[in-house]
Amino acid sequence: MSAHSIPQLDRRGLRRFGLVTGAIVAGVFGLLLPWLFGQGRPMWPLVVGALLWMAALAAPLSLNPVHAAWMRFGLLASRVTTPLILGAFFFVIISPVALVRRLLGRDSMNRRFERDLESYRVASRPQTKDKLEKPF
Repeated sequence: MSAHSIPQLDRRGLRRFGLVTGAIVAGVFGLLLPWLFGQGRPMWPLVVGALLWMAALAAPLSLNPVHAAWMRFGLLASRVTTPLILGAFFFVIISPVALVRRLLGRDSMNRRFERDLESYRVASRPQTKDKLEKPF
């Protein structure tokens, strides 16, 4: 189904996953977002964060199903968001720039047809030895 495989983490990896994920859930949903939107602080992010921390410290292997579910969610989210973001980037930035350049008559790739030319090959400029020492 998916080209990506979910890696199996050892105790240390699952402990790190639980600690980091718990801190992010508590910090982002319990502190940052309520502060940004001027809302009261909800308790559920702190509870979820505390549960993840306790599981990470006491029994990291119990976080295996949570890790697998979170990774599957990440793979699904990437399948949805990547085409949306790249499509928006293309239609909002690349296409308008290309249309403006075409209207202005710009042709960066020099693709104009010229009947009198024997070849479209552009000769390269010979490089000096100094260029090899400092290429940039």
